[in-house]
Amino acid sequence: MYHINFLPDILRISHQEITAKNFYMIMQTKNGYPEVVLAAPCESSFFYTTADWLRHEIGISFCNKEKQQNSIYWKFYFGTGIIVLKYDPSTGISLCPAQFANATIEEKAAFKMLTDTMEKANVLIS
Repeated sequence: MYHINFLPDILRISHQEITAKNFYMIMQTKNGYPEVVLAAPCESSFFYTTADWLRHEIGISFCNKEKQQNSIYWKFYFGTGIIVLKYDPSTGISLCPAQFANATIEEKAAFKMLTDTMEKANVLIS
């Protein structure tokens, strides 16, 4: 459980501060699906901090939380699609359609709408 305090433009969770400047936004398709890399390889604790921050910043609710070995996959609905916030210790933290390479055109459109929303809200600095 995290202790959360709100400060102007900063969310402090367990002594860690997150602002948009902690993230970068790299759009890629090298894995065969659209993906936005949010953070480089990091500790899993930063995934949980990131999830809380995104929940507060864009109002998402995670509907399915899975952990497989060292990887974490948390799904949420956005528009007409399901998006996953994923963590892998070797690649970091990223967002992508939950069906990965099998995402439909509608799911890819919902993912694009999410990235546009995040950019417009200055949640991520590109």
